Amino acid sequence: MSGNAPLREPAATEGWGELTLDRLLAQMPAELELVTSWAGASAPPLRWVATSELEDPTPFLPGGELLLTAGVPLAGRSPAEVADYVARLAAAGVTALGLGVSPVHEALPAGLAPACAQHGLPLVRVAEHTPFVAVTRRFAAVLEAENDRMARQLVQANRRMLRAVLSGAPESSLLEVLAAEVRAWAVLTGADGRISASAGRPVLDEEQLRPLQEKILAGSGPRVEVASFAEPGAAVVVGHPLRSERDVNLGTLVLGASAALSPAQHTAVSVAVGLLEVLLRQRTVGNLAPSRLATALLLGAGEPGDRAVLRALAQSVAGPEGEPVRVVQGVRGRGHDGPWPPRIPDELPELLQLRRLFDTRLVELTEYGFVTVTRSPVPGRLVTDLESQGWVVAVGRPVEPSGLRAAHEEVSALRRRLRAGGGSLRAEDVPWSVAGLLGPESGRLVADRLLAPLEQLPEQRRELLLATLRCWLDAHGSWDACSRRLGLHRNSVRRHVQQVAELLGVDLDDARVRAELLIALQFVPGAP
Repeated sequence: MSGNAPLREPAATEGWGELTLDRLLAQMPAELELVTSWAGASAPPLRWVATSELEDPTPFLPGGELLLTAGVPLAGRSPAEVADYVARLAAAGVTALGLGVSPVHEALPAGLAPACAQHGLPLVRVAEHTPFVAVTRRFAAVLEAENDRMARQLVQANRRMLRAVLSGAPESSLLEVLAAEVRAWAVLTGADGRISASAGRPVLDEEQLRPLQEKILAGSGPRVEVASFAEPGAAVVVGHPLRSERDVNLGTLVLGASAALSPAQHTAVSVAVGLLEVLLRQRTVGNLAPSRLATALLLGAGEPGDRAVLRALAQSVAGPEGEPVRVVQGVRGRGHDGPWPPRIPDELPELLQLRRLFDTRLVELTEYGFVTVTRSPVPGRLVTDLESQGWVVAVGRPVEPSGLRAAHEEVSALRRRLRAGGGSLRAEDVPWSVAGLLGPESGRLVADRLLAPLEQLPEQRRELLLATLRCWLDAHGSWDACSRRLGLHRNSVRRHVQQVAELLGVDLDDARVRAELLIALQFVPGAP
């Protein structure tokens, strides 16, 4: 026999799959003959070789075995009884049945091959004079060689993943290597559910992944969530949480495949999870650039356009160095409870969350909420997510680093009207006028304060004086032009305007007073 023949090396394309029945058959072609094949395109995994002559060995079998028998349980049995024997083995998860054709049987028992074919249980004929122990020894040798091959492949995969981590785009490169190694698609998301990197042509989008991600992030510590989808290539979807050292959610790694991953593949995924956690921790808290940037600006060591400051800024904010940046300020809305800012021990989760959302290390918690500098365009979905968490935000326009200070002043002006408006604002969408920056609530307060004496008058008289004042200011103080517009005599217009000045206690010859009144009139209810 060839039980001691050299092992044949597996093809490089066999990848991370478990040891399968066809691998063992290829090692012993003279001793093992496949009579009926397996169901499906790929051979089933083979975990061990067992020998039994019991009529029902299934209580002693954990599953996944090549069960060898001389056929004692089948001797003198009818085809129906043989079929019952095969059905029990298939139900117990036996991988294949091997029958020795001597000395108990000279040929396959009647009904054995059809029953095996019916239940999808591969049937193997063990050649005459082949001891079962030779099959077991050869399986053990193949298994040992397979373990050695897996160990070498894991080492090589780890090297490729480590090289990817050192690349210019570490997360994306690492995902590309992982997807190729485990033959699956992979998606990396932040804690907010937005996809930040992917590889291997994912078949599920953010919305489809969201329920799985909520389960992944719901617990604490290392955990794995498994789901199944009808889409091709998503029969098995496995999700891993990515966490900081203090168990703060950094994001998720989700992989999808047509079949379950093997133990070796799961080992490679575990290595990738550890590397991604290191990368995300480094991205959020592990770089010295933010402190260097703050020190340079606070101590006057450089201006925003200086080379050293620009380099520190580029290292602190994700994205290509040449792209513009934005200032974003957030105000605590109705969804926030408790004191703010949080106590120092409680600041880290808030900072990490905001850093992940804006993909930047430049985040500061303030008395009103937070301020950040980011290269993110701050898409509408991100604004919606922030509002759902109780924030309203003022998003600045994209500027060069040299324009950061002016951008901060601009966004600060926007921030003051966030609560009044009830929703987030973008600098690009706001009309840049005094009235626009005041907003409806602040503008109404100004109008009430400046025009309060007029509110005490009877309605008809009040409306006449307001209309006359508005017309006279719009006409740049021209009595005749205002007279024609209102259909009043110019002396009546003069008398009404003088009465307004006396009631308000102001000098209408002062241009600043007229400007303030003109702005206040825009916020009077019913104003055109």
